[in-house]
Amino acid sequence: MQFPYAEVEIRSTGAIHDDAQRRAAVELVASSGATDVLVLCHGWNNDIPQARRLYQRLTDSLAAVRPAVPGAASRTLAVVGALWPSIRWSDEDEVAGGGVAVGDEAAALIGAITTRVEDPGRAALLTRLVPRLTDSAEARQQFLDALREQIPAQPSPGVAEVDEDPPPAALLHGDAETVFQAVGGPEIDFGLPERVGGAADSTAGGAADSTAGRAAGFGFDLDSVLAKARGVLNVTTYYTMKDRAGKVGSGGIAALLPELAGASASGVRLHLAGHSFGARALAAAAVRQPRLHSYTLMQGAFSHHAFAVDFNGRGENGLFRALLADRRLIGPMLVTHTVNDRAVGLAYAAASRLARQAGAGLGDADDPYGGIGRNGALKTPEVVQPGVELLEVGGGYQFQPGRVFNLKADRFISSHGDVSGQQVAYALYCAINS
Repeated sequence: MQFPYAEVEIRSTGAIHDDAQRRAAVELVASSGATDVLVLCHGWNNDIPQARRLYQRLTDSLAAVRPAVPGAASRTLAVVGALWPSIRWSDEDEVAGGGVAVGDEAAALIGAITTRVEDPGRAALLTRLVPRLTDSAEARQQFLDALREQIPAQPSPGVAEVDEDPPPAALLHGDAETVFQAVGGPEIDFGLPERVGGAADSTAGGAADSTAGRAAGFGFDLDSVLAKARGVLNVTTYYTMKDRAGKVGSGGIAALLPELAGASASGVRLHLAGHSFGARALAAAAVRQPRLHSYTLMQGAFSHHAFAVDFNGRGENGLFRALLADRRLIGPMLVTHTVNDRAVGLAYAAASRLARQAGAGLGDADDPYGGIGRNGALKTPEVVQPGVELLEVGGGYQFQPGRVFNLKADRFISSHGDVSGQQVAYALYCAINS
């Protein structure tokens, strides 16, 4: 690590795991003489070594681009990495429309259950159901019911702040046949060519088979049903992780940030940068801070209406609107987004199908269920128009206080996890020094 660095682990409940880590992080900021502290938060995988590797790659890129950042030489940066038990919620083969060989879907589904279902008893039940899913409606219903048990309870209307993308009613209450067909499997791919047979199938619930490229319903082949089961597992895991990210951010991270900002008598500027669900965790923390200098969302896995004004035509604002409305953000907000992020698109495409959003492009800017990592922040007055491209290192950004910059990253970000390159780091460092 090329910057002073500390880690703080946070439990799934939102509590800080070890208070000694909190104290060490605050002491590091104070003793390093840092003028700025960057808090990093990973997303979608509970493997701590992988999270550390992400932080290493990103900070290596920050160090590499530092000479090209205007004003960077006059300031010193310390980094704090938040570590929390997130869960892998999609596979590259699922979001790329291929990759699982015929006959391997059972193994892929069991592997997904093993890595994404934390309760051992529930995981064992789901695994036992796998061989029966292809020909038993009862097994499919039991499979869905077991997954529903891990979706967090939803707040009653009027009790909590407005959630701009709650789980669709069909996911919570619909019958298994409807949910399996709507969620689908790997073939949710925004109209791209299918991996089997060369035909394109953009119909809700459509599935590929090895002969016709399209199938009418259940019973057509083992792999298609199990692919759909994996899709159901993905979308329920998504909502579980969304809730957990909120707890992590509003709990441990929110408690840590004021201490980091006050670690020096002369004051420390506070910056947040999160990937995937980590971007949502930091949003939950940011709305609880009186002062934040910059916030960078790297392929955020939450709603493109999270910071919006009147996102639904009923006068309701996004859950994290207060960050901008109350002027807590005194520097810029950066949002990387790209159509190449099919992991974010997958979850929202499934949600749109379940919500029966007829006529909406799955996961795109016109879809009520659309991700900020795919479309940027929408219906947000602070967004600078027209949109801004993610630039090469040395490019001339004109970041402004309190404004939101949707950085279209199609040229430099190839997938959901591709966020540690020098172009991303350069934009982040420019925001830090703005």
